Amino acid sequence: MMRLFISILAMIISVGTFAQSANMVPKPVSVVTSEGEFKITNNTKVLFNATNDIEKQFADLTSDILKNATGNAPKFAEPTSNKKGNILIQLNNPLHTKIGNEGYTLSIQPNHVFLNANTTAGLFYGMQSIWQLLTANEGTTLPCMEITDYPRFGWRGLHLDVSRHFMPVEFIYKYIDYIAMHKMNVFHWHLVDDQGWRIEIKKYPKLTEIGAWRADRAHLDWNSRKEPVKENEPKYGGFYSQEDAKAIVEYARKKHVTVIPEIEMPAHVMSALAAYPEFSCTGEYKPVPPGGVWPITHIFCAGKEETFHFLEDVLTEVMVLFPSTYIHIGGDEATKTEWEKCALCQKRMSNEGLKDEHELQAYFIKRIEKFLNKNGRQLIGWDEILEGGLDPTATIMSWRGTDPGIRAAKAGHDVVMSPTSHCYFDYYQGNPSLEPKAFGGNITLKKVYHYEPVPEELSPQEAEHIIGAQANIWTEYMPNGRHVEYMIMPRMSALSEVLWSPKEVKDWGDFSKRMESQYQRFDKLGINYATSAFQVSAKPELDTENKAVKVSLSTDAWNPNIFYTIDGSEPNAQSNKYTQAFSITKSGTVKAVVIQDGKQKSQPLATDFIIHKAIACKVNQKYPNSKSYESSGEFALVNGIKGSKDHHDGNWKGFNGKDLVATIDLEQSQSFSKVSTGVLQDNGAWIFYPTHVTVEVSEDGQNYKKLGTVKNKVSAKDGERQTQELVLNKKGKGRYVRVTAAHLTSCPKGHAGEGKPGWLFVDEIIVE
Repeated sequence: MMRLFISILAMIISVGTFAQSANMVPKPVSVVTSEGEFKITNNTKVLFNATNDIEKQFADLTSDILKNATGNAPKFAEPTSNKKGNILIQLNNPLHTKIGNEGYTLSIQPNHVFLNANTTAGLFYGMQSIWQLLTANEGTTLPCMEITDYPRFGWRGLHLDVSRHFMPVEFIYKYIDYIAMHKMNVFHWHLVDDQGWRIEIKKYPKLTEIGAWRADRAHLDWNSRKEPVKENEPKYGGFYSQEDAKAIVEYARKKHVTVIPEIEMPAHVMSALAAYPEFSCTGEYKPVPPGGVWPITHIFCAGKEETFHFLEDVLTEVMVLFPSTYIHIGGDEATKTEWEKCALCQKRMSNEGLKDEHELQAYFIKRIEKFLNKNGRQLIGWDEILEGGLDPTATIMSWRGTDPGIRAAKAGHDVVMSPTSHCYFDYYQGNPSLEPKAFGGNITLKKVYHYEPVPEELSPQEAEHIIGAQANIWTEYMPNGRHVEYMIMPRMSALSEVLWSPKEVKDWGDFSKRMESQYQRFDKLGINYATSAFQVSAKPELDTENKAVKVSLSTDAWNPNIFYTIDGSEPNAQSNKYTQAFSITKSGTVKAVVIQDGKQKSQPLATDFIIHKAIACKVNQKYPNSKSYESSGEFALVNGIKGSKDHHDGNWKGFNGKDLVATIDLEQSQSFSKVSTGVLQDNGAWIFYPTHVTVEVSEDGQNYKKLGTVKNKVSAKDGERQTQELVLNKKGKGRYVRVTAAHLTSCPKGHAGEGKPGWLFVDEIIVE
């Protein structure tokens, strides 16, 4: 009996201590806790034998890390037999085969700490764990435990686009710090795009003299900045000198982060062609675009030998600056209409026996690949480079979902997974009404955490080609570093655990609890992180029997205290505390917040619920909507819920090339005076307002009388993402209400989809 009591007591102690150890992000492979703690005092020394420059640099970083956590920089000393009261750091000899090149073991005892690894990279990640343990407690104590830890994937990356918005050198250093503190190891630096060339190339000075600057159009929406540049107007931009690049690469190396440059080709190069138009098919000068460009037709000419000489010269200088094995060459979104018209490109195709322009792009990429291989480097590019075939040494970055990654892995290519579904951190991370403007979509902290980089369609052998994943940060809507911080934090914490921790130890509840300590670290470091995980979402369930809406409230935060109102007033700690779902029986606005330790953790999310005459009535659609945009099913158009400006929010029915013709059965003849139809326009997503909405009524469902038509007055060329209600204010009576929203028959002139069918999106038909 006593033995059982001792066993239970030991389990309680272990669980209590694990609560402290579990504050680490990413979660270690193995943690075995024990009673007690190690306290760092003014007398604590770090015992480490630094015999070369790399080890001395690690010692300097260790001193900085411990000083950051405790406020004091410990003294370093040669290892001795007396470990008592000290931190012993050691490189393994012989090597510890289980932990690999980036793993470590950490033993924390009441009288000493022992950290060892096979490389200084492993030691560095072990020190990151020590820093996290210290900052999760009082800053001077470490809970006793034994940790064995190593990463699941070798490529743990974060991308940054500095073309759309130039980021100062000082922020780039901070960005590398953020990567390192999350035990990630790749900084993918997107240096070149249409809107700016950001790296100095000595042989071609006009790349930065001209290509690094564009007309300042900050007052306009990104996709509305179409005006030509005037010579005398203000310019916006910047670039990194070669000395800047060398310093950044060296700074990253010390923190075990590899900088991989991206030099785009053959498209996304209008900044280069503004400087050297002779490398395009037409030779025409076009200014650096001040905003969005689509389709991307002004690209490098594949028929001119001079184009390849230029690119080889550029890459030669790039390879001197960046010692990374990989050089990223882009390769995405090239619209080849100029190649189709270019005599030199057509001649190249004929001479090389290429059947179409896709194979011409493959020729282009393969030629660059051979040049890089000849210089001891490997090519990596976006998944479009698969088109036409590649040498197996090329690595694919799969961004258009997982299918390209699957195809690449099956073909023997190494793959970095970076799908828009989970890894595009320029997408919204919370409700768009509470977030700064973003590209679109919605990738929450929870969604990132549940990402699995290895597709189940791959065999074990094929799965070995998935070398890791990364998040991409496209900065169209991120004009400065503070905004970038908001978009990456805390989502990169979730991704770091996806990439470092074993799949089987991941647990969302455990992670969200550990994030409480991570938020405190962000506060300590002054990081402008998002609190979107604390936003309260209202999940409705239509009560068809009672013509009401049952509302459940939830958030991604750990164990939240949610307070809400249903009359549109601002919620506080004296408002209703949420304990279970509640019913809405009349139109109103639900607002809800999380309040912890007396502090409101985010802005209240306001959700309108509209209880109207057609709520929960049967709807017959003449034409089916797209299966990709079902909204909430058969009652989606009469469920009392409006959609946001994000067409992916689950509240929109989408029709491609079809009208909405919806007949609502009110169950009995009713009088009404207004019919409203909610519609969406997102020009960039090929979604357009209907040309008009017509309302008809009927008593028998056979014979209809036209009540009236409402015309849309917003141009299809208006690039703003927007919603509106097309409202018919006219008295009517009947059992059946038929609403026809006429789709725009084709995308307008000048649009990327000119002449092709557009989309019609409808969220709610309100009968009042």
